[in-house]
Amino acid sequence: MRPDRRRALGAAAALGAGLLAACTGGRGAAPDAAAARGEFVEVEGLRLHYRTMGRGPKAVVIHGASGNMRDWTIGPAETLARSNTLLLFDRPGLGFSERPARGGSDPFVQARLMRAAAAKLGFGRAHLVGHSYGGSVALAWALDAPDSVSGLLAIAAPSQVWDGGVGLVYELAANPVTGPLFAGLAPGLVGEDAVKGAIARVFAPQSPPPGYAEQIGARLALRPETLRANARDLTRLKGHIRRMVPRYGTLRMPVELVHGDADEVVGAAIHSDLLARQLPDVRYDRLAGIGHMPHHVATGAVAAALARLNARL
Repeated sequence: MRPDRRRALGAAAALGAGLLAACTGGRGAAPDAAAARGEFVEVEGLRLHYRTMGRGPKAVVIHGASGNMRDWTIGPAETLARSNTLLLFDRPGLGFSERPARGGSDPFVQARLMRAAAAKLGFGRAHLVGHSYGGSVALAWALDAPDSVSGLLAIAAPSQVWDGGVGLVYELAANPVTGPLFAGLAPGLVGEDAVKGAIARVFAPQSPPPGYAEQIGARLALRPETLRANARDLTRLKGHIRRMVPRYGTLRMPVELVHGDADEVVGAAIHSDLLARQLPDVRYDRLAGIGHMPHHVATGAVAAALARLNARL
């Protein structure tokens, strides 16, 4: 196997691996980490946690694995909100959003729930902005409901079927037999040094912003059901992407891809390089020397991509 194929992940699995480890450490969580900072909207009998901010063209923002909307609101969203009205969600099962008992790990189901919530909140047609796993959900949303999407911005997003699995830890956490035991034990298995190292690996070769672990709210992913939900998302993602790939050519809305060529979490060569050739209307910004977190470390490139979508309205 070529090095870039190995890097492709268990490509989607590692996209949240560092943040999962960070959250299971929990020691550095801010005092209010367990407090909801947004509002709630009910769809299909479930409560989804959201926040709106900014002025301008509308965009729905979807976070990646192991995280919550604070990955955006603690920095990048402030920049984008200068010229856009943002609707940010905690994805179903993460943060403070509830998850359906069945099908919750399906990105198409997550997209359907957030789409219904977005319509209820006045975002019936908007741009989609998705980072990492959130980019996969954004692609699923666009495939199922293209008329609701004015433009799509996928950042370091898994979009292709990769070789191999996602790792034993995720398999154990997702398994219905071993999952509850694993989720109960995991918080005590990771110390502060491991937390810092995991976050550093997610941001590499750049560095995380000061206080990132505290501000994102590490305690939120400590909850057993959240740990298991995240593991189920990751272990099942490849199967859902397999269904998505043959349909990419049907996406007619403008698409912006932003991906760092030094991303060791979701390899650009496997995912965005291929996706750029599968889409009819796409612009691809392959960022030299940038890792898996362009929205934090190359926010200007992300803002420019969204501005280009706005120019197409």
